[in-house]
Amino acid sequence: MNTNSVVIEEDSEEDEAQEEENKAEEVVVRPRRKLTSPVWKEFKKVKVKNMMKAKCNWCSKKLGGEPRNGTKHLLDHLKICPYRKRPADTKKQTSLRYSSNVQGGKVAVENYTFDQDVARKALGSMILLHDYPLSIVDHIGFRKFVSALQPLFKMVRRNTIRSDILDSCKIEKKRAINYMEKNKSRVAITTDMWTSEHQKRGYMAITAHFVDESWKLQSYIMRFIYVPAPHTARVIAEILHDALVEWYLEDKVSTLTVDNATTNDACIPILENLIGPSKLMLGGKLLHMRFCAHILNLIVKDGLDVLEESIEKIRDSVAFWTSTPKRIENFQEVAKMLKVTKVKNYPLM
Repeated sequence: MNTNSVVIEEDSEEDEAQEEENKAEEVVVRPRRKLTSPVWKEFKKVKVKNMMKAKCNWCSKKLGGEPRNGTKHLLDHLKICPYRKRPADTKKQTSLRYSSNVQGGKVAVENYTFDQDVARKALGSMILLHDYPLSIVDHIGFRKFVSALQPLFKMVRRNTIRSDILDSCKIEKKRAINYMEKNKSRVAITTDMWTSEHQKRGYMAITAHFVDESWKLQSYIMRFIYVPAPHTARVIAEILHDALVEWYLEDKVSTLTVDNATTNDACIPILENLIGPSKLMLGGKLLHMRFCAHILNLIVKDGLDVLEESIEKIRDSVAFWTSTPKRIENFQEVAKMLKVTKVKNYPLM
């Protein structure tokens, strides 16, 4: 029986610790005396967090570099170093691929350079874009698929990809803040709070809406944060003000849209005082905007209360006919006798 095996190169827990260590600041150390072991031709001494390390010139992994550590572990590493065993520059290896820009039925071939860092960034973007769980990088099927596509890609663990995503988020947030600092138009702010059912914790989202230079509507999520209890008007106002200051918007606010909670009504005057009426349109008269969808939702709920008795009867009838398979069959037979055409199946609950 023939079996196809796929070698999947992955990060271990030790590699995750190494990843965090690689981010720490390092200082190249010049030895006081000449290092005689040939292993130092492929390693260099660096100082990380006041500890001497030996950094591999191939894969940048840091191992113990103190004199008491010796060099045997360094030789052992060179025997298994994946980048030392691979030809040329394995992190950026050039190959050929078909061009994605196909015109006139002609297929072009172009150079393609594999880059581990670019691939990791694309993996993090994919997880964010499609709301995939971080555990997808631990799925055996996904690892085999990636290995089949690009054997050079070194699969990472969920903690590593989580760190990559957070770093990318910080970079994008800084870029957005710099853009908003240069923005000269007024910005409309919307915010809402809700309590997570499984965590029983309150969260707040703050979004900025504005029209850019090209007259296109733009929306940026400024903050999505946990708000400790109690959720008083003062607490909400201070969080909103801190976000406006951080994004350089304290003198660019046009309106603030919130739902009809009494806490939000009390929050508006506090926020006006924190910002200053002189920085607001018409002294703050246009600041408070009520959430229309919330108002409509309240109207619909009041209307359904009037029909509550009829709705309950319908629900009881549906519950009766769907309680057993036999009743469902009887119901369908009666519907056929009355020539009631079934257009679409709906979940009866």
